[in-house]
Amino acid sequence: MKKIEAVIPPSSLAMIRAELVRRGVCGNLTVMEVRHGDTHGPSHSTGTNSDEPLKEKIKVELIVPDRQVDKAVNVILRHAMTDAPDRDGHVTLLNVDELLQITQPMQGPTST
Repeated sequence: MKKIEAVIPPSSLAMIRAELVRRGVCGNLTVMEVRHGDTHGPSHSTGTNSDEPLKEKIKVELIVPDRQVDKAVNVILRHAMTDAPDRDGHVTLLNVDELLQITQPMQGPTST
């Protein structure tokens, strides 16, 4: 299993989710609002140092079987790219040794 972490433009989320479903990519999906930017070096757009504010992005975390990693990453990359001169985000792949589901405990007198 792999965990895919993608920081993407907010406008890309709906298209990415729809295509993941359409292509049958199964996984645990988490979405959160984040702020993203460079910590060093000149800005791509202005040539000045990175005193520019962090940009609002969406972070998508998706845990998928190894056989679906390439398909999921391709969907994310295809829909997350924009014409903006700055970077649109990034994708990180991490190995997952085990995934434990959190489920609701049994209710009632027999749950002890």
